[in-house]
Amino acid sequence: MNPKLLFAVLLVIFPLAIPPALNAKSEDSGHSKAIEFTCAAWEKLPYPELYYLHGKQYLQLELSAGQRSKVYPLKGVEALELFIRKVSAAGSGISDAAPEYERVAMAPLLKGVKRMLFLIEASKDSKGMPLQLLGMDDTLETFPAGSFRFINQTPHLLRIEFAGVTRDLPQGALKVVTPDLPEAGGFLPAIIQNEDGRKILENRFFAQRTGRELIIISPPAAGRTELVMKFLSDTIPASPTTPRKPSHRK
Repeated sequence: MNPKLLFAVLLVIFPLAIPPALNAKSEDSGHSKAIEFTCAAWEKLPYPELYYLHGKQYLQLELSAGQRSKVYPLKGVEALELFIRKVSAAGSGISDAAPEYERVAMAPLLKGVKRMLFLIEASKDSKGMPLQLLGMDDTLETFPAGSFRFINQTPHLLRIEFAGVTRDLPQGALKVVTPDLPEAGGFLPAIIQNEDGRKILENRFFAQRTGRELIIISPPAAGRTELVMKFLSDTIPASPTTPRKPSHRK
């Protein structure tokens, strides 16, 4: 066979012989594909401005205490990194230099999750950075409209009696509960017990089919004995989908 013709035939055949895993690796640059995220902080943070790295751009976050931020895009990274803008030294005479940024928090992205929620706290993380980031799956498949997500930040196991069922909530655990709701919604009683069954907190939560409620249970404040509960609400636009059956997820 003509050597040039043989070479052309090999060029056609060879790519078909590449193992699928190798093909996948060559297409994956090692960075995440585009996702979206929101942030929330319950207290005023020590920095008036926070930025995050989106590709190669530093974009500013807009935060209001106790509320979800707007939805932000994120791509080309494997973690959410938060930065503050460095202040130029007085009298340096450099006014048009490119701004410099200092990283103050970082949390990895969850593989395959297209939307995340990050909670920001003004306390040092395990790596000594001044802010802590807690990231979680915020997709509607995991945290659907009409549901409640409980997070236990106490050092003890808790028992949550809610929506007619009692569930164990170990230290650091997250659990999603989707109660069976009437069209107009309503108030649902919630009782929190310790692992011995002693009632330590009681409340009522307003539930509606278009809302999601994140409830974080924290240890008592200094000098107090009662647990602290923090709430973060989210409203999901109504859609003509088939009503869900009651369920619970981790």
